[in-house]
Amino acid sequence: MKQSYTTWRNYLLNDDIPFADKAWTVYRHQLEHQPVYRRFSEQLGMNDLKGETIGSGSGKKEHQHPALMSGMVSGYNPDDIPLIPIQIFRDAATRADYVEDADILFKSSGTTDMRQSTHEIADARLYLESCYRGFSKFYNPQDFVILAWLPGYRENPNSSLIAMIDHFIQLDNTGKSRFLPLDKPLNEIELQTETPNNINVRYLNTRRHRRTARLLNAAENADTEAAKNRRLMLFGAAFGLLDLIDAGVPKLSKDAIIVETGGMKTHRREITKEELRQRLADGFGIPPGSVHSEYGMTEMCSQAWDNGKGRFQCPPWLRVTVRNPENPMQVQPSGEEGLIGVMDLANVHSISFFLTQDRGVAWPDGSFQVLGRWDHAELRGCNFLME
Repeated sequence: MKQSYTTWRNYLLNDDIPFADKAWTVYRHQLEHQPVYRRFSEQLGMNDLKGETIGSGSGKKEHQHPALMSGMVSGYNPDDIPLIPIQIFRDAATRADYVEDADILFKSSGTTDMRQSTHEIADARLYLESCYRGFSKFYNPQDFVILAWLPGYRENPNSSLIAMIDHFIQLDNTGKSRFLPLDKPLNEIELQTETPNNINVRYLNTRRHRRTARLLNAAENADTEAAKNRRLMLFGAAFGLLDLIDAGVPKLSKDAIIVETGGMKTHRREITKEELRQRLADGFGIPPGSVHSEYGMTEMCSQAWDNGKGRFQCPPWLRVTVRNPENPMQVQPSGEEGLIGVMDLANVHSISFFLTQDRGVAWPDGSFQVLGRWDHAELRGCNFLME
C-alpha cells in the first residue's frame, strides 16, 4: 500500500499530465474504493468510463495504481464528474475502503455542540507535498520568513491550517519562521525577520505539533545571515488580524506580505473583501496589493492563492468551478455567481469532488473569487443530490 501511495503522489503532482486525464483516473478510482461517493453517483444514474452502470460489477475490485488506469480518459470533460455536497465530510466516513488507519485526522473548528467536518488523511506526505508545492507555485519560499498569528485555530489540535503552516515553518532553514505568541501584545521586535533567538515565543505543544525541541535544534544550525535578506510573510485569520490592529499592532516593513486565511468566528459584522484588504493595509502600513489570501478548508488537501490581484489561482492538481445552485451539474457562465465546486485530486484517498457552501464567480483563465457564504435557505439545488 505504501508503494501505491508513492505512485499516486508521483502521478497526481506531475504537471505534465493533463488535469482532465488525472481527474477521470481519480474518479474511476473513487467509484471503486469510496462507498459513499459510489452510492451518490449511482443515485444520479452516472456510468463509469466503460459505459457500464456504476455498481454493476460483482464483488470488491482490486486497488489499482494510477499508471494502470491512465490512458483511458482522453476526451472526457472533468466538469461532468458529479460533485457531492460538502456536508458529507460531516455526516459520513470519507476515507477509501483500503485505508485502515489515517496518518492525520483533521477536524473543522466549531463549538462542542456542533458536528464538525472530519477529514482522514491516509497519506500525510501527499498532503504536505500538495500544500508546499502548491504554495511554491505562487511564491518562492526562500524569499520569506513566515510568521503566523492564529488565535482560535491554535486551540484546535486537528487544524489543517495549523498543520500546513507548521510544515512551512519547519522547512525554513533560517530558524526565524515561527508562530507568534498569543498571551501578550506583539511588539516591533517580534514582527521582524531578524528576531533574536532569545525571544520567548510560545510554540505549539500538542500531540501532532511538538515543535519546541526541533526549533531549538534548527536555531543552533540556522542560517541567520540569510534571514536578513528575506521579506516577512504574516499569516493570519482575517478578523484575528483586525483584532491585532485594534490592539495597536506595530507597522510592518513596506515589503512585507500579509496572507489572510479567511474568516474566524467573531461578533464582527461581515465586510467585503475589498474593505478587509484596505483595512489590513492601512492598519499594518503596507500597500493594499501586499494583502494576499489563501483559500483552503478541512475538506481539502490543496489550497488556492490570491497573490494580491483579487482572484484566487489553483495549482495544477486543483480545479475550482462555479455551479448553478438549482442544478449543480451545470457550470455557471463566466462571471456569474453560484456555488463553488472543488476538484482536489490530492484528496484521492478520500473524496476529491465536492460542492461547497461558498458563493463565488469563476473566470475563463481558471481563477475565481469568493463572495461569501450562500444562504442555506437557497440551497434547493443540493437537496436532490442527497435524496
